Amino acid sequence: MLKVILAEDDPAMRLILKRVLEGIKGIDLIGEAENGRQLVQMVEELNPDIVFLDIDMPEVNGIEASREIFDINPNIFIIFATGFNCYAHEAFEVYAFDYLIKPFNLERIRRTVERIKELKMEREQVGFLQQERPLRREENFKLKVLSNDKSTFINVPDIILITRNERKTMIYAVGDVVVQSYDPLQKMEERLEKHRFFRCHKGFIINPDMVLELSPWGNKTYLVKLANTKETALMTLEHAKEFQQLYCL
Repeated sequence: MLKVILAEDDPAMRLILKRVLEGIKGIDLIGEAENGRQLVQMVEELNPDIVFLDIDMPEVNGIEASREIFDINPNIFIIFATGFNCYAHEAFEVYAFDYLIKPFNLERIRRTVERIKELKMEREQVGFLQQERPLRREENFKLKVLSNDKSTFINVPDIILITRNERKTMIYAVGDVVVQSYDPLQKMEERLEKHRFFRCHKGFIINPDMVLELSPWGNKTYLVKLANTKETALMTLEHAKEFQQLYCL
């Protein structure tokens, strides 16, 4: 079941979307929010797979709320459902999966949800297709990570990917190693700048040596399958072009 939160301050529009979603198999509507602040709190508490949200909402608008959601979990599918077509550029800058304009095309909503189902299934199957890849780098450097009054040391070549989860930075390394850090991704990127890591997306830093496959994932985005882990990353179209220029023959 896909867990969905719906954020819309207009009760009539919220009811329309609710009825459409309730008619789609495999959907569990777990929450409804009337403003952006309430939405962000629900996302932190309920960890949805999909968020439908309006842009023009009180307290925190949809664009700002989506940025906060992205920091909580960059894997959440964000779908803007709004009466404004002038914010499409800003919406896709925060990696929206789709952008729906009122009055809604109900069939379009169904198709979007069905596509997300397919992508979720594909991502879940990655774990069964996990491949190991030998490390190629001859580096002796370790990344020092401070967390909960202790220091953890990770071999830099072993790092597979770094991402965000619940406003914390998560480092995944070979051997099912997962280390939590309070440093933002930008700081991690700066620390690893000289060690051949690639910022493929606002929410992900990857080790290019671990990349196995790119496959389409939403609007101008790719799903990145990686060696030595069941985790996946996302890569924007622009970064995919850059990645191939830098690392591919």
